[in-house]
Amino acid sequence: MANPEHLTKLKESVKAWNTWRKKNPDIRPDLSGADLTEMKLNGVQLNGASLREANLTGADFAGANLIGADLAGAYHSKAFRWK
Repeated sequence: MANPEHLTKLKESVKAWNTWRKKNPDIRPDLSGADLTEMKLNGVQLNGASLREANLTGADFAGANLIGADLAGAYHSKAFRWK
């Protein structure tokens, strides 16, 4: 289950999330099982984050950093954008 503080920060805005990530480089974000359906996450820094079994259906990850992210079991029934 996702860390509620991490999920709240991500839903605040990509800018807020990326600022938080920069200030907390040693924290591995836990968004496992989170519902990110249709979220606009352009440019989000999710490197090293746990997105295990998250719902990514229709999410827009254009320009996002997903290096080292754990996407095991993540659900994405329709294409999501990530380029």
